Amino acid sequence: MEPQIEMLEMGDPTFEAGVTKTASARLTNPTAKEFTYTVELYLGIAKASTSGTGQVIIPANSYLDVNFTLVMPMVEGDYPAFLDVWHEGTLLKHYQATENVVIQVLPDIEIGPIIWT
Repeated sequence: MEPQIEMLEMGDPTFEAGVTKTASARLTNPTAKEFTYTVELYLGIAKASTSGTGQVIIPANSYLDVNFTLVMPMVEGDYPAFLDVWHEGTLLKHYQATENVVIQVLPDIEIGPIIWT
């Protein structure tokens, strides 16, 4: 019942702090039986951002492309991306993406009206 994680795609993993992004992963059930898995994608061991947990059902000898939505952390830095997969409370896979997610805060400014006195 051990799933395989074939890929975790995020495009360019450099994002602005606080934006919402979606990553996708292909999960494969290589067994002869359908299983329900609990999945969670998160950034950093301390879970600076998480997709939350969700459940996916993958038929026997099949795969499912799963999308995960996360709000990026507000603190700049490099965050390793992890995908955990459980079945009935047992951790089956703890997968780390090949690239870290880089969070940056770009300069910006808002200008109010100019008031003469």
